[in-house]
Amino acid sequence: MAHCPYCLSPISKKDAVCPACGAEKGYLYFNRRSRGFGFLFVLGLLIPLAVVLPFLFYFQGMGAPFWLAATIALGLAIFTIQRFVTGPTWYR
Repeated sequence: MAHCPYCLSPISKKDAVCPACGAEKGYLYFNRRSRGFGFLFVLGLLIPLAVVLPFLFYFQGMGAPFWLAATIALGLAIFTIQRFVTGPTWYR
């Protein structure tokens, strides 16, 4: 049996919400709610690729706009992959 990191009440390892204090377990805390794997995948990988890839193909290495778009896409990808590797955490 595990314990909630905020109120230290005993909880099951499968629980997504602490029954005592309401802390939520998820991959990302967005809009005052804990979000799951799918939300992070869409927000961190699919949307940036859909927005940045056409931008990269349009500019094709033409200076600052190209490198800015590439840096943003790479930063979001690194953040998302890091979250996937570390797994869900508790948010309150």
